[in-house]
Amino acid sequence: MNRYLKSNFLLEIALYLLSFGLSYVFAFYVRLEGVIPAETWAYVRKTVLIVVLVRTAAFILFRVFNGQWRYCSILDVIAIIKAVTLSSMVLIVAFYFLFTFQHLPRTVFIIDWMIVTLVVCAIRFSRRLLKEIFINTSPSIKRVLIVGATDVGKNLINEMKSSWESGYHPVALVDDDSKNLNRIFYGVKVVGTRMSIPHIASTQKIDEIVIALPSASGKIIRETTSLCRLSHKPFKILSMANGHIDQQTLINRIRKLDIQDLIGRKQIQINFSEMGEFFHNKRILVTGAAGSIGSELCRQIARFDVAKLITLDRSENGLFYLERELRESFPDLDFSLALTDITDYAETNSFFSRLRPHIVFHAAAYKHVPMMEQHPYQAIKTNIMGTKNVLDIAAANDVEKFVMISTDKAVNPTSTMGLTKRVAEDFVKAANQIGATRCLSVRFGNVIGSSGSVIRLFEEQIRKGGPVTVTHPDVARYFMSIPEAVILVLQAASLGHGGEVFILKMGELVKIYDLAKELIMLAGMTPNQDIQIDFTGLRPGEKIIEQLWEESEKCTEAVNENLYIIKNQVVQPAVDENAIHELLQVAVKDPSAQNGFKERLRSIIYEWNHVN
Repeated sequence: MNRYLKSNFLLEIALYLLSFGLSYVFAFYVRLEGVIPAETWAYVRKTVLIVVLVRTAAFILFRVFNGQWRYCSILDVIAIIKAVTLSSMVLIVAFYFLFTFQHLPRTVFIIDWMIVTLVVCAIRFSRRLLKEIFINTSPSIKRVLIVGATDVGKNLINEMKSSWESGYHPVALVDDDSKNLNRIFYGVKVVGTRMSIPHIASTQKIDEIVIALPSASGKIIRETTSLCRLSHKPFKILSMANGHIDQQTLINRIRKLDIQDLIGRKQIQINFSEMGEFFHNKRILVTGAAGSIGSELCRQIARFDVAKLITLDRSENGLFYLERELRESFPDLDFSLALTDITDYAETNSFFSRLRPHIVFHAAAYKHVPMMEQHPYQAIKTNIMGTKNVLDIAAANDVEKFVMISTDKAVNPTSTMGLTKRVAEDFVKAANQIGATRCLSVRFGNVIGSSGSVIRLFEEQIRKGGPVTVTHPDVARYFMSIPEAVILVLQAASLGHGGEVFILKMGELVKIYDLAKELIMLAGMTPNQDIQIDFTGLRPGEKIIEQLWEESEKCTEAVNENLYIIKNQVVQPAVDENAIHELLQVAVKDPSAQNGFKERLRSIIYEWNHVN
């Protein structure tokens, strides 16, 4: 096909050059009514080459000659008119000074201008006709149905029609806005709504469906994919980057769907320049730096102009791989590794006192709900006492700001993990009241792709042929991507004044059962036929639906479209470390819930939060 395109492009250039000369000659025939005197004919032969050269130079100047094989649009016509007009003006001036218009009727230039413009436009439109014939007869060109008459969808149509190399030929549009029905965009008609996708795909002989709905919710995307599956045609989605298209063309952004598309996270807009000022020339320490959230914190922070990045974790393998990644991706970054456990006060304090961080992101914690039900001692020791250690050490070393990563499982907690994270939140609020360090927490739900994510478990079960295990058909969770969660954590850190609990706007609840079905279908299989879905029952400490705040926390303030703040005006009392140490002793002796440590944790939380 490339040879075909190249040969036709050269043919078009030859036709342009020929039209310049023939139009000039024909203008004399029209003006002189078909009778050209010998002296005038000699003049025409002497000047025709000048006309061709001047017209060619003007067409090059206005980029009328191009190798992109665009369809003839209004912009092409304007460029042609400009080129013809400029070249005609140059010829008039040149002929006046060179030949003083001898044997040359003045109106020839007007007639020539009209003929050249019409002929060149005709060549362009004939090229469009040839394209349509080629596209409709070539088996290598896919007939495409575009879902969404959005600005992006329209631009995608224009781009597809501008390039044969794309291999796409848009033939129909569907959109749910009734105002768009039967409207035509770049030659493609809106022929129905999303509900008509199966019918249109069949009647219009569609080869592929492209979803161009950049701002649609996860529910809309899931509905659309279900309709696409009913059509029995392959379908893809137009990928967006933070709501904007980057340097890639729209066509290059067409890809297969992934689970993030089906969950449907609205692209966030962040003022990175303001955040950059906050991090400028600061020493930043991240605990739990080798984990899913911690490592992404390090990647995002490394993009700012920080004085030093300190990565603290007890996993030597995790730190080793993180170090390799940071050295490769950010060769100019000044960073230090801190291999220690936050429950070791002396060792952790030695890193703080030596490296003197300005800002601390506390991501180190145990987060696996069923595992912490079996090992409550570790949950209390790390999530509560580890947090207390880092808070005390931060205050002793004049840290400016302390940001703790919390979880939606700390809301009305029923699990050991949730209870310990809620106590840790209260520790942070209490620490903010007694020292110069500004302390705050950021609370959010599940993240896609984390080491403990249910999505990873499902994908592994699907690879093995099933079954996929879901605890309960009604279990629902909030989801967001790790980079998105971390960007919002960084924004909360830059906006927080101390004492706040920030909540990330998590979007819509997604049923885990629906998630399992979508993952199976993305793998090209049918749920409960090719891959079985089994219900195993709720695990200890697990809730049907997670919340982002409690009724007692209903007084919230929207910072922006991505962040909320719980405005809790309750004065937090000093931490009773003895009570926590007693719980540690209880938990290590008997990890079962029968010993009452959960109730004692819960009483600590709600006694604190009801102090007058």
